Amino acid sequence: MAIKLSIKKWSAWLDLSQSVSGVILAVFLWTHLVLVSSILLGGDAMHWVARTMELSFLSSDGRGFPWVVTCIAIGIAALALVHVLVALQKLPMSLRQQRALQQQMQVINHSDTRLWRWQVITGVVILLLLPVHLWLIGSAPETIGPQGSADRIWNQGVWMVYLPLLLTVELHAAIGIYRVALKWGAALDLNSRSRLRKIKTIVSVAFVTVGLASLLAFLPYAS
Repeated sequence: MAIKLSIKKWSAWLDLSQSVSGVILAVFLWTHLVLVSSILLGGDAMHWVARTMELSFLSSDGRGFPWVVTCIAIGIAALALVHVLVALQKLPMSLRQQRALQQQMQVINHSDTRLWRWQVITGVVILLLLPVHLWLIGSAPETIGPQGSADRIWNQGVWMVYLPLLLTVELHAAIGIYRVALKWGAALDLNSRSRLRKIKTIVSVAFVTVGLASLLAFLPYAS
């Protein structure tokens, strides 16, 4: 009996850890996109945001401390790793489990189950692309700015990483927040669930649009 209670308690902690880490990562993602979108206001605006993130107001020469960005990248990598390790406990890893899931989805065509499947697919893509992004930013934080970012994105071809990462991470985050809201009782009936799905779609479209516009806004600085 004690072993069963211990297993249930451990499962509850894993579930809570996945929800909390997912929400923190989603909030960081959206904050990050808003900060990057400062390029839409011009190069000077993004330069100010980049230097502020490096705590330039605390340095005597106003140049800031680029290593702060490196520390943030390391912290996000660690949190993402925790999120992945916890999430792996719920994935159908064996062929038998995958077949059982496929059969269930054919019998019960539930929209939230399809969303969960999309979250798994996007999660795999993010697992491959996010380390590249974090390495590029964390290893050269001093290059973050209109010219440096534009050169990396367009001249060095990193847009081929950023574009699929933008699409998958936004979908993954929106679905994740939606599922966390359902899990913790935000939708008490079908109407509220429907509203949450609409909000999820609006959020995804809005941030993907902002992200794409920001990528294109770097083009003039790439020459």
